[in-house]
Amino acid sequence: MNSDDVRRTYTKTCSKCLLNKSLDYFYDHTHELRCKACIKEIRRLSYQNNKDRIKARVTEYRKQNPEKIRDTKLKQAYGVGIDYFNNKLKEQSGVCAGCKRDFKNKWRGREVNMALDHDHFTKEPRGILCVKCNRALGLLEENIGTFNNLIEYLNKYKK
Repeated sequence: MNSDDVRRTYTKTCSKCLLNKSLDYFYDHTHELRCKACIKEIRRLSYQNNKDRIKARVTEYRKQNPEKIRDTKLKQAYGVGIDYFNNKLKEQSGVCAGCKRDFKNKWRGREVNMALDHDHFTKEPRGILCVKCNRALGLLEENIGTFNNLIEYLNKYKK
């Protein structure tokens, strides 16, 4: 009998709702006596009662740990961390792969970091782009034909 079969076969009684449920309805922590649904409800109520304090704590953490937040987001979205981003940026001499501008740039009046560009089909990371180049690439749906048409258009009206 494998561990999945064991989880479905054996049951446990939740100390909150008092229902007897299969182990699938409990987290793997052996010390946990409440089912996932009850824990979810407890956390929801706790958040409602402490929303302002929790939001303030999260905001403060994000201010104090921007690199950790960025690392986590990169890992979640693309499977690479801040080290990959920094190495790629170093390969590009600290500039955008598109416009060759400096690392820090302004977008809508505030300073923003560069973006990790990725293939929208495979989710594989490519290079580092500034916000404007990254948005342009996305808005034109990475269509090389459209880019070429725009280049021809600009050349036609060049002064």
